[in-house]
Amino acid sequence: MQCCAQPGIVRVGFVIHKHPVPRVLFPKTVNEALEMMESEDGAVFWAGGTSLARSGSRKDTIEIPKVVVTLSLVEELSRASRSENGLEIGSMMSLDRLADIGRNTLPPAMPQVIAGIANRPLRCRATLGGHLMMNRPSGDLRPLLQLLDSKVEVRFLRRRRGRGKPAPANRGIPIASLDDPEEGLPPGGLITRVNIPGGGWNFGRFEKVRPAGEGGRILRFYAAARIEKNTLAEFRAAFSDGHSGIFRDREFEASMAGRPLPMSRRKTDAVLEASELMNAPWNGHAFDRDASLSLTREFLIECGERIG
Repeated sequence: MQCCAQPGIVRVGFVIHKHPVPRVLFPKTVNEALEMMESEDGAVFWAGGTSLARSGSRKDTIEIPKVVVTLSLVEELSRASRSENGLEIGSMMSLDRLADIGRNTLPPAMPQVIAGIANRPLRCRATLGGHLMMNRPSGDLRPLLQLLDSKVEVRFLRRRRGRGKPAPANRGIPIASLDDPEEGLPPGGLITRVNIPGGGWNFGRFEKVRPAGEGGRILRFYAAARIEKNTLAEFRAAFSDGHSGIFRDREFEASMAGRPLPMSRRKTDAVLEASELMNAPWNGHAFDRDASLSLTREFLIECGERIG
């Protein structure tokens, strides 16, 4: 680190700080990281640092807090394991490393989602946990993980009655609860891993559609299917623009389970027109409605083609 000539300002590469050089703490365990957050006023966890880079007022400046608890040495957060119950991925695994796990291990559509996130240099820095903590716009992986009934493990320090230090505790919560102030991430809490159930999904799709004349707005389509012989054993689909939430119709998904494949285009159109998902939530956005119809129709037809 080098100090520039101006008093009270420190330059670190392209980074300018308007306060003294930040204190950087390097815990080696999750409990150490939580205790540091508890004892340091205003401290923040540092994973890949991409969210801080995005939130800065200048593109060449990262406004680093006064105290940073970096998670780079916490080995358990960078591990992944697979069992008969599904896949467990540490929150510090970078998106690039996650993509290297392989298409036969990751759920369908996840490799396509990861490949569509920014560029590779950013994916080498961005972590799974940090990606899930993005709020507006929400990260591309969040709707897919929610679609697959994934849960996050959250570790935090639970206050004890009377005297004594807070005790470590953990909680498994659905992806959708991350933004819930009561059920989501507790103050000082840390996402440690993501648990993705097996589910037996063997076909999936991810698409991004950019409505013409609407600036940078993007409609995202996610779908997953479990195909057994000539039957659509299970089907799920979700839509998101990254800002307005995640749209699903669970009744429609349930109605598709057990349908024989292939489905004719006429029959597919009939069931889609009856779906609330395709008609209700778009609030006058005709393009979104038409895109959701078209993408779901093509996915269902592709499900039938896969049995050929």
